[in-house]
Amino acid sequence: MLSTKASRWFGFLVLLMLGLRLGYKYYRSQQPTPTEERMAQLDTRKQELLRAIAADQEAQQARGATVVVADSALAAADTSSAAN
Repeated sequence: MLSTKASRWFGFLVLLMLGLRLGYKYYRSQQPTPTEERMAQLDTRKQELLRAIAADQEAQQARGATVVVADSALAAADTSSAAN
C-alpha cells in the first residue's frame, strides 16, 4: 500500500495536527470571554465612579457644605410615615 517512509510522514503529520489542535484549544480556554472582559471593564468603571463620588463629597465637606447621603431604610421610613 504505502511505503514505510510515507506512513511515517503521515503519522508525523497526524501528531502535528493533533498537537496544534490541543494547543489551540488550551490557548482559547485561557482567554477571557467577551462577557468576562465587559464585566471587568464595568467593574473598573464602577470603582472609578465610586472614587469620584467620594472625592466630590470630601471636597464639598471641606468647603463646609452639608453632604446628605441617601439611605434607603430612612427613605422607606419617611414614605411610610408620610402615607399614614
